[in-house]
Order: sequence, then structure tokens, then C-alpha cells
Amino acid sequence: MRHFKRLVALASMVSLLGLSIPFESLAAVKTIPSVTIYAGLEEIDSGETLPAESSFETNKGTGNYVYTNNDRYEVTDLDWVTSDTKEMKVGSEPKMKVTLRATNSDEYAFKGGYQSSNVSIKGGTYVSASRSGSDTLYVTFTFKPIKGTYDSPEDAFWRESGYGSAKWSSVDNSSGAYDVYLYRGSSVVKKVEKLKATSYNFYPYMTKAGTYSFKVRTVAYTESEQKYGKNSDWTESNEVYVPQEKVSDGSGQDDSAVANGQVGWIKTGNVWYYRYPDGTYQKNNWAKINNKWYLFDANGAMVTGWQQRNNVWYYLNNDGAMTTGWIVSNNKWYYLNPSTTSGVEGAMLIGWINYNNKWYYTDSTGAMQEGWRQVDGNWYYFYPGEGSKAVNTTISGFPVDGNGIWRK
Repeated sequence: MRHFKRLVALASMVSLLGLSIPFESLAAVKTIPSVTIYAGLEEIDSGETLPAESSFETNKGTGNYVYTNNDRYEVTDLDWVTSDTKEMKVGSEPKMKVTLRATNSDEYAFKGGYQSSNVSIKGGTYVSASRSGSDTLYVTFTFKPIKGTYDSPEDAFWRESGYGSAKWSSVDNSSGAYDVYLYRGSSVVKKVEKLKATSYNFYPYMTKAGTYSFKVRTVAYTESEQKYGKNSDWTESNEVYVPQEKVSDGSGQDDSAVANGQVGWIKTGNVWYYRYPDGTYQKNNWAKINNKWYLFDANGAMVTGWQQRNNVWYYLNNDGAMTTGWIVSNNKWYYLNPSTTSGVEGAMLIGWINYNNKWYYTDSTGAMQEGWRQVDGNWYYFYPGEGSKAVNTTISGFPVDGNGIWRK
């Protein structure tokens, strides 16, 4: 009987102790490892200002919207970082700060670091993220560039000093690049395309007597600008008559070097070409020049930036030379194979990368991953800003082993 009473008393103590333990401690809080935000703007014309934050839908994707499609977190606040009184231009990328909150802070929590690797913006580009406690995450991003037509130069004229000095006005809603065509009567004499200037000396091309004029328009300069910026209308200059005794002898023309048999690197306008002694040009292939690799398109023009050949991505710097090792492009890190004996030299690498005895991981786009990342079913942590895999340590209470795997 005494034994039975002791058991009853013990059971009562356990029961009372259980009631004194907070309920949330009995259930593990689940980490929100990644977030996805859907964002969109109604069409904004150049010169217009941004819509009010109150006009945005936060639970569906119509009109102006910023929302999530996840029951663990939700959008609770929106704030423009870009001034909502600022007039938009073609190519403007409005910046916004979004507040996300866990729908149930007893069940879900924001933990660890949040980077471009685990914050996805559908309809924009990730900029930054920061936590406030475990229930709030602030995400800053930019919307896609504003589309539209560039403004035309307001004025185009010949300078009074000598012949052939063309000048035009710059415009605010512009890429800063212009096409400029020289005419003699109604015939085109010279085309200068994607010129980053507001003046040009056409006199070397005024080799015949006649009446000359020029036309100028604003154009997209880069491939990305071509996706959202349309060429402006033409602006036409006044006419100038060049008499026979004042015509040019042709010296100083951009392409005079070609006519004179120059070989090697030749620049025409803003484009570089490579000419061999037999008069042919390097085209549609790679060429190793002075121990550096360059790539030329089908027209013989040297290319720069990201280029894909045979399903492999390469990066050519502003001088056209192929780059190897780590590079930063659009605020993301990429690794281009430096080896001449293993794999394809200069190729963008995808997946696991061993560099200086540390492991890194790049996703299917080649971008280096940061923060928590799931790879082949395992969770790893990559130090933000540096990218190397964490091993044999604890990240925000989560232990990772010698292989960098979080063991639950």
C-alpha cells in the first residue's frame, strides 16, 4: 500500500511539473531556411513617379504586387527606398524594402543568414536582407528596369569652327550612347553607332563637294539595355555646304588603317577587330594573342562580358581577354576554371569547388552560394561574403560535422 501511495505521489509531481513547462518548449521551432517573394509593377512611363505603397496587393499577383506564397511567413509592410517623388527614366530600377513576419512565431522562425542564395525575388533582383529577432526579416530588392523609349537629342548642329564638327545636346532619359549618320544630300556617307559622346568630327569623310547634314538618335548601348530601352526618333541637323577647295583628303578616318594595310588590332568606332597579314580577319572563334584568349563574333568583332560557346559559359573582361578564377558580376561571385590541364580553361564551374583547401558551392547559374543551402538532400552553411563551407562548428545553434553537414 505504501509503495502504491509513493507511485501516486510521484505521478502527481510529474503531472504538476509537466503543467509548469511552457507548451512551446515541447515542440521544436522550425527554421525558415529560404524565402521567395513575388513582385511586379504596372507599366510606368518615363517621367512618371512611383505608385504609393498602399496601391500594392500583398496576397495576389495583379497590378502592383508584392506577396509570398508560403504559409510560414507573410508580407506585413512595404517601403520605397527609391524616392516615390522621383521621376522614373528608362532603365530605372526602383528599390523597395519588404517586411516579412513569421505567421506563427511559436512554430516558425527566421534563423541564420539570408543571402541571394536563399532569398529569391520573382520579378526583381535581391539586394540585401537582415533579421530582427527570429520572427521578422527585412528584404531589400529592386524591381525589373523600367521599359520605354529613350528621348531624342533636342538639338543637332554644326559648330562654326571649321567644317565637319557635329554637336548635339545630351538628354536625361538616355543611355548616353548615340547613332550618328553623315549625309551628303540624301546619301549616307558615314555611320557611327553606339557613340558615347555628344560630338563627332565628320570632316575626314567630307571628301567631295556638296551639302552635308547629319542625323542623331539615342540608342541602347549594352545587351541588357536593349531588353528595356527602345531607340529614340532621329534628330536632324542643319545643312552645311563644303566647296571643292575645302574638301578633306580623307586623312583621319577611323578605317583608314585598314585601307593602308594595317594588321593586328584595329578599332573601328567602338569595335575592335583583329586582322592578319593576308587581309583576313579573325571571325567566329577564339584567338590566343600575346598569351591571352579573345573571342570574336561572326562579323569579326571582339566580344566582351558573358559569352556561351558549346554550352559552356566564359567571361571576357572590358579589354576582351578571357578571365579565370573568381570574378564578381552583378553582385554575385563566379568561378572560372584557371586550369589548362583539367577541364576547359576559362569555363564557368558549377557545383562543388575546392579552392585553397576550402570548399565552395555554385548553383546551376554558376553563382556562389552563401548562408544555409540544401545540396543533394543535406544542409550546409556557407559563410556570407566569403562563401566557404563551414565544418566542425555550430551555426546559430545548429552543429555541422567535418563534412559540413547539419546533423539533425
